[in-house]
Amino acid sequence: MPFPVLGCAVAPPGHLRLLEGLTPEQARAVTHGPGPLLLLAGPGAGKTRTLTHRIAYLLQTGAAKPWEILAVTFSVRAAGELRLRLADLLGEQQARAVTAATFHSVCARLLREHAEMFGRTENYTIYDQADVRRVVDWLLSDHERGQVQQALADHGQPASAELLAEISKAKNRLLSPEGYERAAAHPAAALVGAVWRELESEMRRSNAWSFDDLLAFAVRLLSEQPHRLAWLRQRWRWILVDEFQDVSHAQATFVDLLAGPGGNLCVVGDDDQVVHTWRNADPSHILRFADRHPGHAEIVLGRNFRSRAEILDAAVRCVSHNEQRTPKALIAMRGAGGRVQVAALANEYQEAHWVAGQIADALAAGVPGGEIIAVARTGYATEALQRALAHSGIPHRVLGSLGLYERTEVRDALAYLTLVQNPADAQALRRAVASPRRGVGPATATRLVAWAREEHEGDLIAACGEAGALTAVRSQGARERLAELGRGLRRVRGELASGRSLGHAVIATVTLPGGLVHHYEHQRDASADPEARRDAERVLEDLRSLCRAAQGYEEQHQDKATLRGFLEHAAGLHAQEVRSGEDRRMTVSTIHRSKGTEAKLVALLGCEEQLLPSWRSLASPDAGQLDEERRLFYVAATRAKDRLVITHVAERNGRPTGGPSRFLVEAGLYQTDARRAA
Repeated sequence: MPFPVLGCAVAPPGHLRLLEGLTPEQARAVTHGPGPLLLLAGPGAGKTRTLTHRIAYLLQTGAAKPWEILAVTFSVRAAGELRLRLADLLGEQQARAVTAATFHSVCARLLREHAEMFGRTENYTIYDQADVRRVVDWLLSDHERGQVQQALADHGQPASAELLAEISKAKNRLLSPEGYERAAAHPAAALVGAVWRELESEMRRSNAWSFDDLLAFAVRLLSEQPHRLAWLRQRWRWILVDEFQDVSHAQATFVDLLAGPGGNLCVVGDDDQVVHTWRNADPSHILRFADRHPGHAEIVLGRNFRSRAEILDAAVRCVSHNEQRTPKALIAMRGAGGRVQVAALANEYQEAHWVAGQIADALAAGVPGGEIIAVARTGYATEALQRALAHSGIPHRVLGSLGLYERTEVRDALAYLTLVQNPADAQALRRAVASPRRGVGPATATRLVAWAREEHEGDLIAACGEAGALTAVRSQGARERLAELGRGLRRVRGELASGRSLGHAVIATVTLPGGLVHHYEHQRDASADPEARRDAERVLEDLRSLCRAAQGYEEQHQDKATLRGFLEHAAGLHAQEVRSGEDRRMTVSTIHRSKGTEAKLVALLGCEEQLLPSWRSLASPDAGQLDEERRLFYVAATRAKDRLVITHVAERNGRPTGGPSRFLVEAGLYQTDARRAA
């Protein structure tokens, strides 16, 4: 039953304002009462507006208190956007009382409170894929791992990335190593299982979890602790999930457990925009929502407020060739007046020059840089364009280029800080003692870790501080440098415990004697190689930026700022709230990363057979892979508001391409609009 709506005497004036300007479908969604609700929202249909207005409506009707609402998003960017919209509607104080976060962030919070159930402490580290891969590489090379070495002898050694992908897929299916081995068709399933068991043991001893683990262990927590689950259901009585088409089996199970049978669960998604199956997204969760939530309500948000009719119609014609989809009647509310243009060019250099010219013309005509996006199936397909934009002096940003926290030397500094927070983290120690090198190789680091676990209860900082007694390290100089590192980290840890600021702790850590700043200052001042000197100065500026970022984080969070929170911030666990209009540059991106964006002008490069669709999808016997490529085209096209420019070339990287993409034909564009650009 819906809540009171427009015209009902019991609805206060605030509710009437919340319903103003909404479509009938949006108003139905906003005022929907208790019980499960599925919103099928096409591109540009105002799904974020609908979700935020629903939250505000729940609060202003008195149906919910702010702390009883959990809004979960698939991406950090979406969580930030949701928070900003809520603040605009509700005010900063009330908006912050609503839990609006990513799946991983919510799971991390739950596990902080119950880490001891799984052999961790609340100071655990979160490993990204690169961190986990380093651990897997180490396990494969460690001859003390009998089961792993036996499995290697039996099955050979697949690439660690392949093993990790299998483990990740299995974790997202909520399998155990034993369950995986029983069900897997992979020829090296026994090796995957052996590595997985050793990986779990090592990460438990390092007090660490991976991003996949956050989901899998949170589901275990809810499944194995019925009293905790009952408490959470009382706390979060209203659950809203954005981008539901992109959730994995683990994420869908987590939501179902929290909501319970017939719970107040509202999910929004579009099966035509599933483009992350390679990251374990499973479109069946939205297609079969009715099976898991009988008696649910379903509302289609089919009015597109973004794209002109010419753009939306072409995109829909293409994606309609997918058979496994929910048909939707989409309406371009802005009507006709858009332009779709397909340009055939000789090679990627001509393509880049031509697209850069189109962008320059648009900027000269008054289109803001923030309203221009150039996308392609892969990052390498935009490299020539990036050079052309730089040559033309067109300011641009590249989504997916290395941010501050992804740069190697900054991650080295974060390893030091991670040790201060979690002195059991063996991976952080291995990285720290190698940056800069202290005469401690991988084998010595392994002996140091073993000694810390045997003699110092796993405290690697304490073990470093007493490394003078570690006879396994034969070099006196190496022992002294390890002891110096241990003393420095122990001092920083003590200063933090005594109330010194986070900013001070970060500065003190990067400037430790014999540490990162000392090393790169020496390289800058003493190297005979000009390139090495310039590179050292770049690293030093990155380290300064890290210190400024820590100080900015502390200013934003004030007395709630912690080292653990800053490390989670650096890991991308929490939403970054960026106001629209703060970045006026145009954007270059892959299609995957462009999801959730929009612009007046969108340039789609490389719309060619074997690129979009990819050669892998064309070679695969699984028709679902080609369907996903078609959805990628659909997502790219529907980023455009007024103008969509599509290119294909005859040669790329000196080799003939597969010719114009079949998607151009399916969209009804190639026969009528294809032309060779001058």
